[in-house]
Amino acid sequence: MTKKINKIQVFRHTVQLAFFILLPGLYIMAFSELKGIYQTILKGSFNFIQSFPSILELLSILFITILLGRFFCGWICVFGAYNDLIHEISKKLFKIKFKMDERLDSILKYSKYVVLAFIIIFIWSFGNSSFTSFSPWEAFAQITDISLVLSDFTVGLLLLLLITIGAMFVERFFCRYLCPLGAVFTLLSKISIFKIRKPNDKCGECRICTNNCSMGIPLYSSNSIRGGECINCLKCTEVCPKKNISANIAGTDVNSAMAGSVAIAAFAGMYVLNSSASKILVNNDISSSSSISISSSQANYSNYKDGTYEGQGSGFRGGTTTVSVTIKSGKITSIDTISTQDTPDFYERCSGTVIDDILSSQSTSVDTVSGATFSSRGIIEAVESALSKAI
Repeated sequence: MTKKINKIQVFRHTVQLAFFILLPGLYIMAFSELKGIYQTILKGSFNFIQSFPSILELLSILFITILLGRFFCGWICVFGAYNDLIHEISKKLFKIKFKMDERLDSILKYSKYVVLAFIIIFIWSFGNSSFTSFSPWEAFAQITDISLVLSDFTVGLLLLLLITIGAMFVERFFCRYLCPLGAVFTLLSKISIFKIRKPNDKCGECRICTNNCSMGIPLYSSNSIRGGECINCLKCTEVCPKKNISANIAGTDVNSAMAGSVAIAAFAGMYVLNSSASKILVNNDISSSSSISISSSQANYSNYKDGTYEGQGSGFRGGTTTVSVTIKSGKITSIDTISTQDTPDFYERCSGTVIDDILSSQSTSVDTVSGATFSSRGIIEAVESALSKAI
């Protein structure tokens, strides 16, 4: 018998691969925007104009999640795709067959709220940067530069290895039990207009839908699933032998492939809009608000010699950033980017915040931007290089 090709899953994995290659740090950026806005409000330094790109991106993601559910998790999140890949390899190559106890699984899913609460209380609220090296998604995002990961995200790398082992046995291990962004999306998506409809009176006893659910949801016991733990992977709509499961928007059954396409188009449009807005603001010297995480231990200079000085620093993946620093009356009055070989998206998201912090503090002992750590360091290093000539 010829095995059926699940076309929606082929489409979904293609989308995942595209985001994996083109936008590997999008999931970090999304969480970073939430952190940045929270911290600026907490500190009483919230500025709508400066924070507009962050607000636009965050609200766009949250709005789509509230409206259509967790398509971001099931289709776009690179870390989720990584968990999918590891689990598939474990099944196909290592023949691992492990079934998580349903009750234990439902209890463990609350642990991601504990992770979210810990991050908000101990890291975001108190500005504790000592846990930065614990971030497994930061380690994952920089994994191509293993030497930097080993030195800067040692604990994060160990956690990443443990998550990888967990994903070998439990599908979407991180997403189910540990993801703080997933915790936010789980709560918001419960009111979405998108749901998976499955009339129980037409079901048999096969439980194929439940056995194929990426998040281990007991579909056999429900007539419909709306948001929450569901990541809208749509596998259940394809595997049901009775074709009893359908995608449903606002009470109307729709084609599953169309639903996925609409969601991806919405996220793609959101990204293009946000990128355009950020570039316009950056070009007009209006910086966006970003999140702060890691403290720099660099020197704090004072009483510089007046003049304009150039300096260089090494950013993400060794990309060289060159800046021009102007000193007037012994103070830093402006910092301009002359050129950068850094990744544009990461650089644009951190440059405004890092430069503003240096100008306001008159020091390079400023924090880096979470999700753009190495790009931030490249700017700091370049400014230090320039300032060393002004002493």
